Order: sequence, then structure tokens, then C-alpha cells
Amino acid sequence: MKKYQIIYADPPWSFSNRLRTSKKDENGKYMFYKPNTTVGKKYETQSVDWIKSLKVNDISDENAILFIWTTDSHLKSALDVIDSWGFTYKTIGFIWNKKEKSGKQVCYMGIWTMKGSEICLLATKGKIHGKIKSHKVRQLVEAIRREHSQKPDIIKDKIIELMGDLPRIELFARQKTEGWDVWGNEVESDIDLNTEIIK
Repeated sequence: MKKYQIIYADPPWSFSNRLRTSKKDENGKYMFYKPNTTVGKKYETQSVDWIKSLKVNDISDENAILFIWTTDSHLKSALDVIDSWGFTYKTIGFIWNKKEKSGKQVCYMGIWTMKGSEICLLATKGKIHGKIKSHKVRQLVEAIRREHSQKPDIIKDKIIELMGDLPRIELFARQKTEGWDVWGNEVESDIDLNTEIIK
């Protein structure tokens, strides 16, 4: 089985609580929606246990780095997934500050505070630190928001700038990217993680 030194993942986290929208009903009260109802129309979400069960440790090299996207409300779950996949959390790799096409900061309702960014955690296994090619890769990325949950393409470029041309795979990929193997239910996968993808 092929082993990868760079693993880039954007798990389909499942939301269970209601979120307030910025829209009001005819009585002037804020409206709510259940993210799974809305998100499910875009792609199928999965439970944390399902995500943890993926055999990512089997496809990762003994010296590897993991970049995994999470939302602030899924932070603890993402750390659990990192452990289950055989990695150790190190830091936040990237913070995506979302922009509208106009350049205006994206800002939408959260349960506690207004939101407009996502985080990509960085975790490692073995001795991968010595493979770093550049110490000038910035954590903060400002990029336009596109399709629901679609991450900026520049992140993959920054990963390669940071780590170099190592064997790499994108998990939960939506499209094939040159130089990357992919796995997901929206692409022709290069590997089999021995699990059933729910469609």
C-alpha cells in the first residue's frame, strides 16, 4: 500500500444544533436553521466516530504531517480524530479569513460570536519536522469564499511550499489536483480506505 507523508483532510463534520441566520421573519424575529438540513443538500455529513474509524494511519508514512480542517465548534472532535488517525497535534497550520467577492469580510451569525474564519490544524507523526523546506509560510490566508465548504486552492500550494514535493493525498476531495492523490465520494479515488462512503 502506498504511504503518504502529507495528508490533507476536510472532514464532513456533522452539526446538530440550530444556527441563527441574519434574516428576520415577518414578526422581526431572527430565523434559525439546522445546518445538517442545509449542508446535507450540498454533501453528506458524517459522525465523528465514522471519521475517526477511517484507516488514515495505514496510508500515512512513519514520518508524516496532517493538515485537517475544522470549525471552532468541532475543535475537540478534530483533536480526537487526529489521535485516532495516529498523529499528534502541534499547532494551527492555517487560518482562513473569508472574504466576499467584493473584498468585504464574511461575517455570519454564530451561537456566541459572529464568524468569518475557519482553521486548519497541523499534526505530525514520526520525524517529519526535518523535511520543512520554508519557514516563511504564513498562517493567515485571506481568500474569497466560493462553494459551500470549498477551501482556498492556495492552501495546497502553501503546504507544498512548506513541506516540498512529498507523496501527498487529499481526503474528502471534490476534484483532482495535479500532483495530489485523492480520496472521496465526489472523485475517482486513488486509494481505498476500506470504508463505505455514504451517498
